[in-house]
Amino acid sequence: MKSIANVAAATRSHVDMFRRRSNPSSSDLVGLNLISDQLLDRSTAFTCAKIRVNRPTLTFPSTRMMCVLPPIRRLSQLPANSSRPILFVQSDGEDNESKINEENWTSFTNGLHETLELPSISVPEKHVNWLLSDKRSPIKPYLATRMVELEGVHPKIKIVKNCERRQQQLAGDEYVNMQPHRRRKRILLDSHLACAETIGGNENTLSNNANGSTEKTLSELSRQLPGMPVHVIKRLVDDFDATPGDTECIHVLYQHQPISRILSKILPPNEDDDEGTQQSPPSSYEQIGHIAHVNLRKPHVPYGKLIGRVMLDRLQPSIRTVVNKLGEVGGPYRTYAMDLLAGDDDYLVRVVEHGVSLDFDLRKVYWCTRLEGERTHMIRSEFRPNQLIADAFCGVGALCIRAATALGCTVVANDLNPDAVAYCMESAKRNGIHIGENDEGKFRVQCGDAREFIMNLGICVSAAESSVSSTSMEGGEDDDNIDAVVPPVNGNKLPDHLLLNFPLNSPKFLNALRWWPSGGDKIKSPPTRVHVYTFSRGDDERTASVVAVDMVADGLLPEGGYVKPSKFRGGYLNELGCNVQAREIRDAAPGKSVICVSFSVTRLLLRRMQGDYGLV
Repeated sequence: MKSIANVAAATRSHVDMFRRRSNPSSSDLVGLNLISDQLLDRSTAFTCAKIRVNRPTLTFPSTRMMCVLPPIRRLSQLPANSSRPILFVQSDGEDNESKINEENWTSFTNGLHETLELPSISVPEKHVNWLLSDKRSPIKPYLATRMVELEGVHPKIKIVKNCERRQQQLAGDEYVNMQPHRRRKRILLDSHLACAETIGGNENTLSNNANGSTEKTLSELSRQLPGMPVHVIKRLVDDFDATPGDTECIHVLYQHQPISRILSKILPPNEDDDEGTQQSPPSSYEQIGHIAHVNLRKPHVPYGKLIGRVMLDRLQPSIRTVVNKLGEVGGPYRTYAMDLLAGDDDYLVRVVEHGVSLDFDLRKVYWCTRLEGERTHMIRSEFRPNQLIADAFCGVGALCIRAATALGCTVVANDLNPDAVAYCMESAKRNGIHIGENDEGKFRVQCGDAREFIMNLGICVSAAESSVSSTSMEGGEDDDNIDAVVPPVNGNKLPDHLLLNFPLNSPKFLNALRWWPSGGDKIKSPPTRVHVYTFSRGDDERTASVVAVDMVADGLLPEGGYVKPSKFRGGYLNELGCNVQAREIRDAAPGKSVICVSFSVTRLLLRRMQGDYGLV
């Protein structure tokens, strides 16, 4: 059996032969280079295994486990439409390839390491900070940090290196005592600027004055960095005394790579693609306590367990469970089914948001981590200390509890889901909030229908002021119903803010406002500010925000008719003093956004809703 060194040398000769060809096979050329690189790093015995690179099957000596990972500098030799040659094989003596699954994939992690060869330029130390930070720097678009291959790599690589050859030529103290304009550093650049034949540098070219003409330095840099514009190279040489620098070999280990990069290597090729391109990996996940929640597309579902195991391995110990959402959010409680992909079968999570601790079972309630920014916006920009906040769809109470703890707000809240209400009350107690009963306390939560909750906020104030009789309720409900709802708050005070965060159907609950008192003089509080969250899509005439405002207007004052939907009604609401504002919160789907429409409940608006058009 030949030694590894002999096999590597023989392989290199084949590489040279392929390079001399006029039209070398890209798969053969890249494969031979990669195999020889792998062999040089091996010191153990090896057997024969089949290695498939971009469909062709080649037979070379290899170790028992091998991953073909091309250096970045050789990617430029591949056709633009070709996929990266990546394949794991395992020799078993039967000439069969093993498949990666959730049980054995960790044995292949050594093959996931990458090596990047980055070109560099050498400049005086005094110029480094300006070249890296100033927006006028000619080199910023070409820095190694701009490479797609380094996105998400943690920790980030350092792109400023010492000029090692030059420092070896000088005594240590001599280098330290050098004048600042003579000290030099190397700046690492994008690998795509160079090619395999020209990569490398010569740090013996220390300055233009020391090594001849500027033209010589320009020629060397242009040869080393064919992908960089000539005018940029000329400015670097003329203004910053730039010279060619040595190539830097950067090792990106498996544990430093983002999950999407790892999955892109181990997921099998697309079965429907004749060219065998790799599948696009899942791009994101949502962390909820110790649970990582993903939404797998249909092509990824068969490999869900493998994806879950990879995520669990990379995200431990903060993540102990990985789940996949099944179906859409639905049902009366806005919950969804989930499939356990990896980790513990434990769904009772603890979420800490701005110092507030929330405990709940993810299977029983609705939760969206992405709404944390919106909750923060409401507390910082909309709410004021000691205001009265009413939340018709409070869920587990994240916004309510934060408003009570951060601003001392009085809270009345409601949710149809009894589990959400129970978790809200438990979390409030855990955060030091006193839960009130009847008309006592500053934090009260009930379980019931949101429309009745909104109606009774006004009816209770009307009853306290003796301005509206309880028998005027639609449908003739009995007086006993009022005892079961939220009691009057602070005497005759309506809430300062009313939130309806149910994007699927919020505008349809707005007609409950017509039960609020519009007498005016006895109600001393300022107009309530209502915040309605709704899904919205733009059309040929309107943006998504304008459509959302029209939906709110229809919920407040429906125009009737089934032929044409009403449009551009925000101006009419503003004529009633509503001060309508719309904000886009997030994208829910392509072309579909969540919009928050805020307006004030004025006396004139309530009179219009109650059928009184005589008040001006």
